[in-house]
Amino acid sequence: MTRWARRSGPSGGKALDATPWEEMARSGAQGREGGPRAPSVRKEQEERRRKKKKNRKKKDYENEDVNGFAAYLGRSSGAGGSELEKEVALALKKDKRREGRRLKRQEMKRNAMVCFHCREPGHGVADCPAVLESQDMGTGICYRCGSTEHDISKCKAKIDPAVGAFPYAKCFICGEMGHLSRSCPDNPKGLYAEGGSCRLCGSVEHFRKDCPEKQNADQVTVGRWAIGMSADYEEITETSKLQKPKVKVPKVVTF
Repeated sequence: MTRWARRSGPSGGKALDATPWEEMARSGAQGREGGPRAPSVRKEQEERRRKKKKNRKKKDYENEDVNGFAAYLGRSSGAGGSELEKEVALALKKDKRREGRRLKRQEMKRNAMVCFHCREPGHGVADCPAVLESQDMGTGICYRCGSTEHDISKCKAKIDPAVGAFPYAKCFICGEMGHLSRSCPDNPKGLYAEGGSCRLCGSVEHFRKDCPEKQNADQVTVGRWAIGMSADYEEITETSKLQKPKVKVPKVVTF
């Protein structure tokens, strides 16, 4: 048996005397008399604790509806159910009216449409029966390259300028191939059927939003930096003057 001396206080202090053999012998005898219990006793105690835990009753809650969901279901199934059904019916009724108005607007727009080929209302060029019967005029094709997979707005093909901008297009006015009705020489009004022209350049072949002069005006030209130039230097650009419409002056006849 090994004896150890106890030490108290800071490190480096004086150690206490070791426990004498007689005292250690007494403590060993007391431990044998009232020593650790047998393993069978421990098992019995553990079984008793488990039974107590099993027989322990759970706490009774005053209100089992913790988050109020049960009360909501009761209200919805009772008097609130009729109100919910009324709200659903009203929403369906509004949707039905909205859909009816949308279909009515589409029908009015279709009836007001005038075909450019036969000049009859109620349909467009794509649905014109005369165009479908004609083999010369193609519908649903690209007027630039003749492809049926895309329209002219998405065409990126390069063609010979001598052939024309739209070699696969047929004019509605003169019936010739190679140009649209807006560029037809027999159509002095161009795109403006009721008269007028582009307010920027005076052309009848395009609208003001598609005018090339407007596109050039939106572009910004950036000047170069020269040696000795001031940091506050600003180049003044001349803006294009808009053409003002001519005002008709009444004629005065004097006698």
